[in-house]
Amino acid sequence: MTSSQKTRLLFLAYFKMWGFYILFFITMAILSIWIPELKDNGYEDTTLSEMLTNNPFKLFVLACIFAPIVEEMMFRTLIKPTHTDLILFICSWPVFLGLGFLPHDIHWGILLLFGAVVIFTLFYILKHLISEKTTQRLRTFLHTYTTPMLIIVSIVFGLVHINNYVDDFVINIALIALIVPRVISGFMMGWIKIKNQGLIWSMGLHFMNNAFVVGLGILAS
Repeated sequence: MTSSQKTRLLFLAYFKMWGFYILFFITMAILSIWIPELKDNGYEDTTLSEMLTNNPFKLFVLACIFAPIVEEMMFRTLIKPTHTDLILFICSWPVFLGLGFLPHDIHWGILLLFGAVVIFTLFYILKHLISEKTTQRLRTFLHTYTTPMLIIVSIVFGLVHINNYVDDFVINIALIALIVPRVISGFMMGWIKIKNQGLIWSMGLHFMNNAFVVGLGILAS
């Protein structure tokens, strides 16, 4: 497949994703007539709102650069993975979780730079320590179950974003409704990775999705 064909598929995935969003929101609007909890849930992404008001540049960097790169390493690397994908998966999760334990008074830019350096260092070390033969069996297994992995990873991707709305992990009908768009986007990002055979394409779709939403938020604020 040529680069131009892959680019067309990327934009097709983007428009399909927004088509699913619109269909979902219409469905929610209709269902909320009978299920008021879907509309009057009281949940809000306060961190997003705060950054949108006080530091839109930080929001852009986190949502449009950090998230597309790191979250794709954390999730889509398990969908039809290459050897490099699995190394990136191993590197990204400890760094993502570890950043949460660092002091909160450290400048966010320094934290991101530190995380990038650690990921790069871990990747370089593990790339030389773990051979392709070592990951062959796992890659074969994951390739065999590509569709189930795509579904599972998309659902987990959505569930992780529950923490955008609540401090403790809980599940109710209102939160499920809020994370369904994340499940949809996760599915489409996995789909484009499979079709275009590369993690860079899911990162691109992730960037396009987040940049559009952030751009609208900045213009509306």
